[in-house]
Amino acid sequence: MRFVRVFRRAILSIGACAGLLFLPVFSPPQPKDMQTVLLAVHRAGKIEILDPATLGPLGSINVLPLANGIWSSPDGSFLYIREGIAPDFKGCCALYALNLETKRMTHLVEPSGGVAVSPDGNHVVTQRGNIGIEVFNVRTLEQESPIPRSVAPGFYALRFSPDGRFLLGLTSGPQASLDMFDFASRQLFRRYPVSSEVSLAGAWVRNSFYLYSYHGLDGRLWKVNWQNPTLELPLKVSFPDSASACEIYDEKMVGAGSQIFLYEAFGDKIDRRLECTEQIPGGVLSIDPETGKVLRRLAEGAHFNWIVSSPDGKELYGIDVTNPNWDLVGLVRLDAETGNILASKELTSDVWFIDLASLPRKLVPHGQLETVHD
Repeated sequence: MRFVRVFRRAILSIGACAGLLFLPVFSPPQPKDMQTVLLAVHRAGKIEILDPATLGPLGSINVLPLANGIWSSPDGSFLYIREGIAPDFKGCCALYALNLETKRMTHLVEPSGGVAVSPDGNHVVTQRGNIGIEVFNVRTLEQESPIPRSVAPGFYALRFSPDGRFLLGLTSGPQASLDMFDFASRQLFRRYPVSSEVSLAGAWVRNSFYLYSYHGLDGRLWKVNWQNPTLELPLKVSFPDSASACEIYDEKMVGAGSQIFLYEAFGDKIDRRLECTEQIPGGVLSIDPETGKVLRRLAEGAHFNWIVSSPDGKELYGIDVTNPNWDLVGLVRLDAETGNILASKELTSDVWFIDLASLPRKLVPHGQLETVHD
């Protein structure tokens, strides 16, 4: 039962599960005609465009109901939003591409699980279950040849390598593993199986990928060497928890700067605050990737559902879910070294998703914009 709940949680929150996890840490200087913004979308069907320094509003875009995730293309010309399934929008989740210049939303596929955008911005990949990985051309919005189920048998949290050569997939079944696909050939390059009855997370730290497995408070961390067909011995990571009698179900990981940040995710149906009578600590753990040692816990009073990092790794942005039912929600900007809260913003009572994006200045919305739906 625990495995089913964790696997279901992965299906609902992948983006990848992955959002900024596959972004290279070292970004080139931002051109003067580009502007970094924080995208925040919520189930009511609105994208809020926020100033990443102050968290103040810049503009908004009305999209479809039941928004369930947001991603951006590297050049900022497209946004990808997972929405409820038309016409009644009661099911989840269809994937749409929003052209910021034309304001047209194009339906790509439904349902949609994990989503990742290639670093060159030419492709977006997703899944409709463990039936293989589907590939769409960003420019034409047409479907290209997939990675078939015979090659990719799992339901994955997806992300690209920083150079775009490889597509990485983390799966809990049929066996927990990290699968590495050569994207151009659509072939399996490496498969790193992990023992069963664990959940997986992963993150890029500089140009190295780290694989993390956990079961309760027991964690294992590998630095993946692509030249080696097998995983080397892992580091042990002990998740400090003062409420250890209540099992942790969902952990997430973000790479930022030279560190790994690990946190328990709150706000889903398996939020252990719903059943545990003990006080559940929140915050985010700073992990030394070379030793697995917990360096510090930041913002312990916040209970994050999702965290993204600034490109330089110096700041973290998180959705703070004070109550499991999302009736008290906030957005915070943290110093990744000290944990000091640099800015905060109260959000409307709803389920929220965030991403950092670099948009052409001419396409940054000001005021409220409407979209056209195919």
